[in-house]
Amino acid sequence: MVGLVRLSTGQTDLSGTGEASMKLSLARRWAALAGVLSVALLATALRAPDPATATAGTVCADAGDRYETARPEQVGLDPATLGHALNLMSVNGSETVQVYRHNCLVGTGIFDPLLGNVPGNNWSQTKTITALLAGRAVTLGRLSVDDPIGKYLPAGLGDAAHRGVTVRQLLTQTSGVRANWTRELNLAMPDRVQEFLSLPFDHEPGTFYRYSQTGPSVVAYVVQRAVGEDLQEFAQRELFEPLGIPRDRWFWLRDRSGNTDGWSNLFLPGNEFGRIGQLLANDGTFRGERLIAESYLRELRTPSPANPGYGYLTWLNAGPYWITPSAFAATRNPAPMIASAPADMYFSYGFFGQHVFVIPGLDMVVTRSSGTLNWPPSRLDAGDPLTAVAPGQTTRIEYEFFRLLMQSVVTPRQPAAPPYVAPKPGAVDPSLFVSVPDNLAVAQVGPNAPKGCTIFGCGGNLAAAGTIRSLMDVPRTGFPALTALPAGTTQLAQQVPDLLPRLLDGWQQTARITGEQLPAALPALLASLQQSVGG
Repeated sequence: MVGLVRLSTGQTDLSGTGEASMKLSLARRWAALAGVLSVALLATALRAPDPATATAGTVCADAGDRYETARPEQVGLDPATLGHALNLMSVNGSETVQVYRHNCLVGTGIFDPLLGNVPGNNWSQTKTITALLAGRAVTLGRLSVDDPIGKYLPAGLGDAAHRGVTVRQLLTQTSGVRANWTRELNLAMPDRVQEFLSLPFDHEPGTFYRYSQTGPSVVAYVVQRAVGEDLQEFAQRELFEPLGIPRDRWFWLRDRSGNTDGWSNLFLPGNEFGRIGQLLANDGTFRGERLIAESYLRELRTPSPANPGYGYLTWLNAGPYWITPSAFAATRNPAPMIASAPADMYFSYGFFGQHVFVIPGLDMVVTRSSGTLNWPPSRLDAGDPLTAVAPGQTTRIEYEFFRLLMQSVVTPRQPAAPPYVAPKPGAVDPSLFVSVPDNLAVAQVGPNAPKGCTIFGCGGNLAAAGTIRSLMDVPRTGFPALTALPAGTTQLAQQVPDLLPRLLDGWQQTARITGEQLPAALPALLASLQQSVGG
């Protein structure tokens, strides 16, 4: 691997977009020392292919017990530049970072050995998984996206207007019902489906985009009704098991009535994200089996008229503009969301930075998990009010990571990234939080509260079954995760001599972006520590 490591600034452009404020002297000052420390820079980031799994060409098979690997140059990537990108993302709050090309795993983050098998909350990445489960139901002929949800709801549940909302409108977040984040984020609500059916309409369905937490849970419930079994049992048999994800690798929380949270709270380890990415990159097939119809995935990544930056519970890097998911104000921003990435990229987007990025034109997948144990994630700009408190929203880090990643692509060469533009700040809309009828509904009282519900439950029943099932699910996944931590700690400890220069490089990349200076003694300290632990 030594022959792959080249960190000279002559090979890798560290100048970004030419902004004077980036203070390049910092990178140049330590260029020589970085070169000395980088003998093993990519030893863990860029894995040498295992002779038992590497393929003769540049295309790997879908993951089996593990991912097939390849060297970056085997798939047309420059290893040093790729290493810079991985190190930058790693030191900015990432628990795992993984890059795949032509189905081959070619690079990983600094902390992957320790945290890659720990299930963390996927937050709103869960929405994209919900969309994939809907796609599986469509593929099996159990569901149509143009059906009104009333076709699948129990008789008498909900009025005609709510029952007339289509599955497609829920998938594109255009149901038209009122958004109130005090209600949306009420984790103690007894029944999220009943909650949706009580929300007043502010817009004609299909005409207005509003990011919602409740709508995706209705999608999950509708899929469950359509397939005739518990959503999580369906998910394991029809999606996760074919992808090679055992049942003890994940758990998924429910509302108090037992409905699966289609909007969040799927706990899946970062090491499994690549399987989702391979399924998407392969247009719905995995290991030769068609799991999701290609036509459905084409619709999933097609811009919706109300928000060109959004498809089916999935974000798109194309379109004339995109509307933020901000809880404070829905702001129109110029596209693409990540200007340094290709326009055909589409991706999941979870709070704190849970992602599966798919770039069809380059046959590339990037995954990231963040912010569950590796805390705090770094913030380089605020953008809008939500960004300031939501690590993982589009920021300079994502822009710089993809700028470097695209610069690492040797075949075909990618155009230079346009200048970075921070997300447009949005004015705070108090009505999204403060509305007396909706705030009262949090306590299940008032004119907008779900009919027949109290704080104890709905329909005269005590809502506790979902809480009990969630509590029973956690140990099944938690115990294997705990047993994986010691092995991960041992593996990470063995790689300390290689990790130290990676940390330094990541910090240098971050300092270049922020214009800050690292402590002058830090490089020498890391070099001394590396020598001590490396023998």
